[in-house]
Amino acid sequence: MKDSRQLLREVNSITPNKIEALAYVPIDSSWFLGHFPNEPILPGIALVDMVQQAIIQDAVAKGEEITFLALKRVRFTQPVRPGESLKMTVTRGEAGEETIFTFKVAHEQNIVCSGQIVAKKKKR
Repeated sequence: MKDSRQLLREVNSITPNKIEALAYVPIDSSWFLGHFPNEPILPGIALVDMVQQAIIQDAVAKGEEITFLALKRVRFTQPVRPGESLKMTVTRGEAGEETIFTFKVAHEQNIVCSGQIVAKKKKR
């Protein structure tokens, strides 16, 4: 059974500190249920979830475990509509014991969402 909330199509590690991902927003995605009738807009939480899923996939591929701690400076600058394709870039930086993931999500050349996710590596 296909998860109608899954937006990611491809996640790639470009360098050890940079992730690029592609996503597609299906017209029938359950993210649109009630958001908003006759004027569907992808909820901001769906964009944040997509970024977190890309970070998790990349961490698993590297054999890492992380815990998300906080969102910072998140901005939603343009609505995302059904049927749109998205490109995400995530840059990873270390700040003491925390890892800061700075992200941008774009539709075509327009940034639709940006911000930071603060995480901590789990000790094994």
